[in-house]
Amino acid sequence: MPGARAYDGIESLAARTDFLWHQRFELAPGIFSPGTNDVDWLLHTAGVPADLTGASVLDIGTTNGGAAFTMERRGAERVVATDIVDPMHFGFEAIRSALGSSVEFRRLSVYEVSRSIQEQFDYVVFWGVLYHLRHPLLALDNVRAVTGQTAYVETAVCDAELQAHADTPLARFYRLDELGADSSNWFAPNVRALLDWCRSCGLDPTAVSSWPQECASRAMVTAVAVPGVPEYQAVSYERPLLCSVAGLGLDGRLHSVTEP
Repeated sequence: MPGARAYDGIESLAARTDFLWHQRFELAPGIFSPGTNDVDWLLHTAGVPADLTGASVLDIGTTNGGAAFTMERRGAERVVATDIVDPMHFGFEAIRSALGSSVEFRRLSVYEVSRSIQEQFDYVVFWGVLYHLRHPLLALDNVRAVTGQTAYVETAVCDAELQAHADTPLARFYRLDELGADSSNWFAPNVRALLDWCRSCGLDPTAVSSWPQECASRAMVTAVAVPGVPEYQAVSYERPLLCSVAGLGLDGRLHSVTEP
């Protein structure tokens, strides 16, 4: 149990406004971060075990690190968190320091994880990222490559927009900011397409939840890694792609941000 001084530090952390809080999760008993995405609710919805003793976890698109830190608290032995921004952009480094956490941070795009992190994890968390990507199947290929056991995929879905086509696998493309007035949103599959995307990439869905119930705009898929080559390789001449992601450096030129 943290002492009074430690609690003061955690309360001060939760009050910080120099970075954006996306996630709500417990920082210390009775003290929660002020974000809107409830990590405990998402973990429950995904069916993540309460006891992760000895497990390895990869949290792709970690933002504040809520899933990573919570799963570490549940006993995970090795936890790696990735994001495309530096570890202070969403306060990850400050939160890790305040919690005394051992979670490892890697600055990576999901497109690069299979090449840069050449191992498989018992549990892979992939929440709130897929609809921000211009290449969603490439991302799921990478998720499958690093999943040794179970992946949890949460994303925006377009069932609410395309209610008449719920039984047909479709995806909605947003060229500008049509989804949530956010120009970083590109694709939202319907739930049927999301399940098919996972299967094609070698992730077999074992559970799916979507909400709101009547006209879903979000969904969570729990899927296990299928042994052997992914389905798409068995039915097509398509082969895995390796990707280097470029970013703007201080000199204004494009540079690879791939780690060695």
